[in-house]
Amino acid sequence: MKSSKVLGLLIAVIQIVSAIALILGMQSMLGVFSTALPSGEQEIDIQNTDPVVIPFNLTPRNNGYLEATMDVSVSMIVNGTEVANDSRSVIIPAGSFTPVDLELTMPLADAQDYFERSDLQFKTDIKVTSLYDLISFSNHMVIEGGAQ
Repeated sequence: MKSSKVLGLLIAVIQIVSAIALILGMQSMLGVFSTALPSGEQEIDIQNTDPVVIPFNLTPRNNGYLEATMDVSVSMIVNGTEVANDSRSVIIPAGSFTPVDLELTMPLADAQDYFERSDLQFKTDIKVTSLYDLISFSNHMVIEGGAQ
């Protein structure tokens, strides 16, 4: 009878520790995700050099108690074909932030044609994981652009 009480107590402790770890991991993951993308309207400063560079600057913050990993990619799609992309994977320690700089590059002649097309799209994929990849959240966004 005594061993069953010890086993029951051990199971209860494991459940409590698991619940606390889940809450801490979720807090880190959601904090990073909610600060990964800028809010409101943002202007993109396109560098019209040859090659053309479209910079994207993100500053995700982890206000949680566990580190989180963020994988982010941005692509430019014209007529269903990916013409430029960039991606990064960063580890964001607990209580800090990590700047992420992405750049889409393309030849100047192609860029002028792409920006005048009505079928231009920007695709962004963000995945945030925490608690040794046991907790994750991902989002896929497509933004329409180009001439209308």
